[in-house]
Amino acid sequence: MTLFVAKFVRYHVIKNARKLFSLKIFTPSKGHQSVALDNIEKVLKDLESNISSAIKDRNRNLTELREQKQVIAKQIKQKRQQIDILLDRLEEALLGKAYAMENVNCQKIEEVIAKLSEEKKKVDEIQKDIESVKQFATNLQIFIGSKAFQENVSTNELNVQYLYDNGSFENLKMVCTFNEKLDVLVNELKTFGNMKVDICGKHASFSWKSHKSAQILRSTPVEKSIDNLNVRLVRRITINYDGLSGCAMSESGNMFFISTYKNKILKYGQKSEFVSESYINPKTGVIGYDLAVIDSDTVAVSSGVNDHNIYLIDMDSLKSHQAFDIEDYCYGLSHHNGSFICCTYNNGIEIFDRLHQNLTNVRILPNAPRHVENAYVASNENNIFHSNCHDNSVICYDYSGQVQWKYTDSLLKRPHGITLDHKNNIYVAGSESNNIVVISKDGKQAKELIRSRNGISNPHAIYFEKNKSVLLVTNYNGVAFLYDVS
Repeated sequence: MTLFVAKFVRYHVIKNARKLFSLKIFTPSKGHQSVALDNIEKVLKDLESNISSAIKDRNRNLTELREQKQVIAKQIKQKRQQIDILLDRLEEALLGKAYAMENVNCQKIEEVIAKLSEEKKKVDEIQKDIESVKQFATNLQIFIGSKAFQENVSTNELNVQYLYDNGSFENLKMVCTFNEKLDVLVNELKTFGNMKVDICGKHASFSWKSHKSAQILRSTPVEKSIDNLNVRLVRRITINYDGLSGCAMSESGNMFFISTYKNKILKYGQKSEFVSESYINPKTGVIGYDLAVIDSDTVAVSSGVNDHNIYLIDMDSLKSHQAFDIEDYCYGLSHHNGSFICCTYNNGIEIFDRLHQNLTNVRILPNAPRHVENAYVASNENNIFHSNCHDNSVICYDYSGQVQWKYTDSLLKRPHGITLDHKNNIYVAGSESNNIVVISKDGKQAKELIRSRNGISNPHAIYFEKNKSVLLVTNYNGVAFLYDVS
C-alpha cells in the first residue's frame, strides 16, 4: 500500500512539473527593457552623486574634527598657563608675607637681645668694681660702695624684669595656613576638564531626481494608526508653582518646569520628587516661558517678555552657561539639528541656526502668522508644527514655509503646548477644551487621547520623551501628569 502511494505521488509530481516547465516564458519587449534600465540608471546616477556628496561631507567633518582638536589643545595649554601664572602669583605673594613677617619679628628679637646684652655688660662692670673694692678698699669705703652697687643692681634687675613682663621673651612661631579651596583643588579635582561630541545636524543632503525609481528601492514601514494609541497614568505631580508654561524631560528621567515669568527653572527627579530650583538669570526680572531640550546635558529656556535672550541651562546644576540675544521676545521654542525655532512677538516664527556659539542665518518662516505670541512650536527633520491658540489651529510647514496641512476642529480649542513622538505623531494641549489631542503626521486623523475627566484642566505645556515613550503634561495651575504611551 505504501509503495502504491509513493508511485502515485511521484507520477503526479512529474506530471505537474512538466506542465510548469511547458509554460511559455514571456520576454519583455525592448521598449520595456529600455524604460526599466533607464530607471535603474537614473537611480544609480543619483546614488553615485549622493555617495560622492556624502564622502565629501565626511572628509570635511574629518578635517573639522582635526582642526577642533588642535584648537582644544591650544585652549588646554592656555588654561594651564593661566593656572600656572595664577599659582606663581599667589605663591610669590605668600612668600612675600613670610619674608616680611620674618624681618619684622626677627628685628624685635634682635632689639631684645641688644637690650639684654647691654644689661649684661652693666652687670659685668659691677662685678669687676666689686672685686676691686674687696681687694683695695677700706671697710668704710666698702660700706659706702655697697649701697651704690645695690642701687645699680636693682636698676639692672628692674630693666630685665620689665623685658620679661612686656612679652619680650615670648616664643614666636611662624605658621602658614593654606586656602581651603586649594585642598578642594588637590583632593577633589580629578580631571582637567571634559570632552564630548555635540551632534550639530547634517550638512549633507541627498537629492533624488528619479522619485519613482528611488521608491522601488525603499521599503515602506507599516505605520501604527493613532486609533491604537493608548496612555496609562504613571503618577500625578504637584509642582511648587502655578502658571506652568513649559516642561521637558531628560533621557535619565529628570523633569524640568517653567513657571511663566517667575525667572525660575524647577527640577524634579525620576520619582517626581522635588530636587532643586534656580534663577534663569539672577540679574533679570520677570522672564521664562518655554523649554526645549538641546542634548542630554542641556535645556534651553525662552524668555517671553522683558528679555530677548534664549538661555542654555545645565541640567545637573540648573546654572545658565550661555545666552543668545535674538533681538525679539521669544515664546514657544523648539530645537532641531542645531537650529532654534521660535515664536516671536514681532516677526512670527523665526529660525536661528546656532553656529560657533552665535545665532546666524536668521530667517522668518514664510506663510506663518505675524502674531504668534503665547504660541508653541515643535519640529523634526522635515517640518515645523505650530499650535495657534488665536485661531484654534495646528499647522504643518516645511522649512521653506510651504503649508503641508492645517488641522482645525471643535475637538481642540485654544491649543498651546505641542510635541512629537518617535513616529512623528503630534500631541497638542487644548487649554480651553481641557484635553490632549493626538494628530497623525499627515494631519488627516485626530483623536482625543486624554480628557478632562482624567484631571486635565487648562493644560499649557507638554513633552514627549521618545526613548522612554512617556508623555509629560502640565496644567497651568501647577499640576503635572506623567503617562506611559503605547
